[in-house]
Amino acid sequence: MQIFLGYISKMYYYLQAMSDDDLDDFDINDERCRVKLFDAMKADFDTYGPVSKQRVLEALEFILSSGDLERYWRAVVPHAVPLDEVKDKPGYVRALYQKLTGREPLKREFDSNVELINDLHGIDLRL
Repeated sequence: MQIFLGYISKMYYYLQAMSDDDLDDFDINDERCRVKLFDAMKADFDTYGPVSKQRVLEALEFILSSGDLERYWRAVVPHAVPLDEVKDKPGYVRALYQKLTGREPLKREFDSNVELINDLHGIDLRL
């Protein structure tokens, strides 16, 4: 099975488009800020085709089930944007998944045959 971790980062345009002043005022741990961020991420996600949506959700499920959230955290929140450290990382990933799907993340078992793909060529926003 292939897991496309890079698909998550494509939903962070909201943060990447912010001015430095706006970023200074943005607190990723503040509920109001996070609601705006997740709303924008959901709007982007809704433009994705079914394959790309599946890849985002599988990546989030994989990260949650990995038992090593820190190892994959760079795929969850873009480090090119200067943000405070997320205080509750598992809660953040679960809340993002819920926002995107309207349900709790699936509890999945991933075997040792998982191949992590960082290449974003082929992201399909139209299907």
